[in-house]
Amino acid sequence: MRAGALRHRIKLFHPVITRDELGAEIIKSEYVTTVWAKAEAMSNRKIRTSDQQHVIEVQQFTIRPRKEIDVNWLVEHQGRLFTVRAIDRNRPDRRARAYFLTPIE
Repeated sequence: MRAGALRHRIKLFHPVITRDELGAEIIKSEYVTTVWAKAEAMSNRKIRTSDQQHVIEVQQFTIRPRKEIDVNWLVEHQGRLFTVRAIDRNRPDRRARAYFLTPIE
């Protein structure tokens, strides 16, 4: 992959499980780093439930290899948060591809 294709800045966050004062688990997102990525829209589909209209947007981000990225990490791109749902590490050009879904707002 040419470096020019990695033209979007994305922020990576990983989930951290902590406990509150009563011992209940709380999942928080901790900032990891900002990286360059190639962003591609894969599909949009609308889900309608009880008078609400939601859009699930599948984005594909291609970044330089990072072994620590896993499912349920969060990515911030253009002010929107995406949740990692699948990672393709079998790229011939040694880049990691990750598929993200926007959270339902």
